[in-house]
Amino acid sequence: MGWENVNLYLLIPLYIWMNSQASFVVDVNCWWNQRFPGAENVVCNTSAQGSTDHCEFCQLYIILLEQRHQLPSACANAIQNVHIPVASEHIKYIRCELECQENTDGLCHVTVRGGYPPSAPSSLKCSIEESEEGDIHCSWSRSNETMITTVYTLHWQDCDGYVDSRESDSDNGVIKRAEYMKNTDIKVWVTAKNLLGSAQSEESVFNTGHITRPDTPYIINHTSQPLEIFWKMDCDLFGFSGMMCQVQYHRLDDMDWTEVDDCQVAFLLVDPQPFTQYSFRVRCCCEEDVMSHWSSEYIVRTPPAAPDGQMDVWSDCAPNSNMSFCNVFWKEIPLSQAGWDVNNYVVTLKLYNGKENKLVTRQRRDTENQHPDEKGCQQLGHLPLQPGVMGVFVSANTSMGMSAPTFMAFPVMAGHTTPEVNLSVIGENKKLFVTWSVPSPFSERVLDYVVQHVAVELPHTPCLNWVRICRTQRSVTLTDKLSNYTAYNVSLFAVINNHSTFLKSAIAYTLQGVPPEVSQFHVKNISHSSVTLMWSPIPLHESNGVILHYSIGLNETEANVSSDQTSFQLLDLQPAQQYQAWVSAVTSAGEGVRSITTFSTTDKPGYVTPTLLAVLVVLPLFALTLLIYFVFLLPTWCFPKIPDPLNSKSFKHAHLQHVWPGHCHPSELSIKISELEIVENLVPTTNAYPSETELIDVEPHQKQIADGAHRKDGDFIQRLESEESNGRRVSEHNGWTKNYSKIVDTDEESGDEDWEKQKCFSDYETHFMPSVEAN
Repeated sequence: MGWENVNLYLLIPLYIWMNSQASFVVDVNCWWNQRFPGAENVVCNTSAQGSTDHCEFCQLYIILLEQRHQLPSACANAIQNVHIPVASEHIKYIRCELECQENTDGLCHVTVRGGYPPSAPSSLKCSIEESEEGDIHCSWSRSNETMITTVYTLHWQDCDGYVDSRESDSDNGVIKRAEYMKNTDIKVWVTAKNLLGSAQSEESVFNTGHITRPDTPYIINHTSQPLEIFWKMDCDLFGFSGMMCQVQYHRLDDMDWTEVDDCQVAFLLVDPQPFTQYSFRVRCCCEEDVMSHWSSEYIVRTPPAAPDGQMDVWSDCAPNSNMSFCNVFWKEIPLSQAGWDVNNYVVTLKLYNGKENKLVTRQRRDTENQHPDEKGCQQLGHLPLQPGVMGVFVSANTSMGMSAPTFMAFPVMAGHTTPEVNLSVIGENKKLFVTWSVPSPFSERVLDYVVQHVAVELPHTPCLNWVRICRTQRSVTLTDKLSNYTAYNVSLFAVINNHSTFLKSAIAYTLQGVPPEVSQFHVKNISHSSVTLMWSPIPLHESNGVILHYSIGLNETEANVSSDQTSFQLLDLQPAQQYQAWVSAVTSAGEGVRSITTFSTTDKPGYVTPTLLAVLVVLPLFALTLLIYFVFLLPTWCFPKIPDPLNSKSFKHAHLQHVWPGHCHPSELSIKISELEIVENLVPTTNAYPSETELIDVEPHQKQIADGAHRKDGDFIQRLESEESNGRRVSEHNGWTKNYSKIVDTDEESGDEDWEKQKCFSDYETHFMPSVEAN
């Protein structure tokens, strides 16, 4: 117990010390007027949080562009307002500073918001709701949204000039029974005020004895033919004999109320639609006093009747069909026009052969079993036609009767000239605004116009939407089940003499969005300084909007091309360089995702890269090595010993001084054998050969080598060895059998010196015949 008291004594001073050291926080809220784009009068207010024991030594400043604006006492709990002139572009630079001598932990938070000053409220409507309490309830309407806290003050002035008021944060206020006098005139008005400004409504004057709201009337009964409703309200309780009432009604399929004034105790609806549900409500006032509240709705259904009026029938035919291969479309007849539930629709076909066929189509009430493509269609159904039909009539059949046949307007055959028509289609959020203009001579013959719209999508659905327009009208707003980011083909038709004429069409989108990424983006025709970019166009049903242009980029450079283009050539590129190119589609909603590709240009002709330079240096060295190998090393390795005919015994016994000259003139060192003919398997003969070798001049381009010269050296050596082994000898000048049948020289030679005395050899001998030492 003692320790608990000790702890308590220690905590009390600690708590006091912590409070003295508690942080001091000031919140600054600034509001600026968004109504004026120029210089604004910014209003700032402050509120303090935390310890304020030494608050008198603290000072708050609003700093803008290094200018300090001093605010009142920073620690005041009440809201302090300070007006600071600030331009709109400088709003984001507002900050605050808190200077506190006693507390260095002071913090300052500033918040800047935009708002509007209030506009003048509407005139007041005041009434005494219950006579027992007698309080006056006044209401008004706000004319704008201020986006900032706005205080409304109800003011009233009695006949003695005394003015009183009461604040309210809503659009209504109450004057208590003790605050006014009964059966006297009173003036009332309301003011609206916030940090950015104030406004006042118009003044209203009324007698406090004439503003009691009467009881709500109630409808007691009705008659069907004619349709008339009756209600009851007692004004005698308030001392009035007169009564004025207002009636509102609407059909079940139309929720907009139609209002009728100056009614007494009953209301007669003229020409009601058969088999239609109506809703009625009524309110009244006794003479010129306050109107009562609206009564509860009174629902009446009119009796059934036979269908009345024409159906809305349209056609969709193939081009140049000549009233054949068409689809007949019709819209479901409204229940009020049908007069009863529709059992089926009857389509009457008149043929060219004079016959008449009737086709009955049942009405499809269940949308769950319909094909997904047919659920969004307005029309009930369609019927395909075959050739031979010259007229189509559609009727709705009910248990009360059948509607009058409606003729379908066939399109005019090809070759018909149409006037110049201006058609404009502008899209918004799930809306299409269509306007057109037609020349006067043509428009005078038009019975009505038809505006048709079909979604441009794949696969194509059989759904067809149209609206029939009066001949004097030149615009229409399409809102029936339209989707955003969708392309629609809008067509304008004119109906003339029971035939439809196509005038003009246009592609339009509702709300447009950012297009998707461009597909199949690639490059081709790459050279050292140019390249061609290729891509695929975005289809209409995928583009989410009208493609304004394509944006082409190369690294940091950008250009725009037409939406019709699918290629673009880049020029003035650097050789052997890598580039990154991109393409994107642009609509009014913005730029789509960019498709990116990377490519490298080729080398410029004559442009030597380091790799090519290395190849040019190494390749000649390699070729020179191969040449040395084949010229000097390969012959000695492949053919170490080749038989020399000069060293053979046959050649030694032959003295061919007249064939082989004894000495060589320097001019003879270039003698070459131009043709060598080898004849195999020669039979020795005694016929002597000519004493001298035949000399034949051969032109350089006619030099040829006989087939025997193409044989391998091995075959030649083998043949010489075979002849020597068989004892064949080379005969003397006129009696030997040669292995060489003919030796043809390019130049004539003559000489009488002996073979042994010959000191030089021809090119043939040097190449093919080794030296004696080698043998």
